[in-house]
Amino acid sequence: MGGVAIVSSGEVRIELIEVSVVIVAEVNNPTVLNPDFLRHNGIVSADRVVSGEPVTTPILSEVSFEDGLVVRADPARVTFSQAVKGNAREGIDSPAVAKGYLKTIPHVPYTALGVNPKAVIRNPPFSRLSKMLHAEGDWMAFGASMPQFELKATYQMKGRRLTLTLQEAKGEQGTFMLCDANIHRDVKETNQQMRVNSLLSMLNCWEDDLDQFYAVVDQALRLDEGNVR
Repeated sequence: MGGVAIVSSGEVRIELIEVSVVIVAEVNNPTVLNPDFLRHNGIVSADRVVSGEPVTTPILSEVSFEDGLVVRADPARVTFSQAVKGNAREGIDSPAVAKGYLKTIPHVPYTALGVNPKAVIRNPPFSRLSKMLHAEGDWMAFGASMPQFELKATYQMKGRRLTLTLQEAKGEQGTFMLCDANIHRDVKETNQQMRVNSLLSMLNCWEDDLDQFYAVVDQALRLDEGNVR
């Protein structure tokens, strides 16, 4: 269900556009983040090309690469986001980059991890959700302004919390839905090395998290699996 193919304009299509990993910390030093640091420590490959001018300050540092990977750090978190084209999982390495960063800087008091997929749904179906959002009423318009809808749902699961947001949008290709999720896990260990080991283990589950994301979106929209590419 995670793949994308060329389909007719009437078929539902889920397009994964980004996968980001967020590592939360009590105290983080953004000034360590720069292209040389990432390359020298093998966190990214030496041939990865930097895009734009890197930023390194005490409150925010950011390094962007031409292939869509962005590493951003502030005093509370480090974010590894990656643009995705064509839903090709083999090209997603933001979780691997996050693992390399953790192994290089294991002394920071990390407290939580988030795996955050984002997707676009083309030709969203008229499901029970859609009918509920489009129920008749005076609130459906305010003067000449029509509302855009957003639905947020949180699922408490064993060892993690999944928050899904669905938002209607319109573009040149017509109406579509933006959907993104935050799959959050807290680090419960108090020993520092055990914290890092726990985070590394969580990152090994990122593909399972992605499957869970697709499953929740599928259930929320009541998609017909035979009509999804």
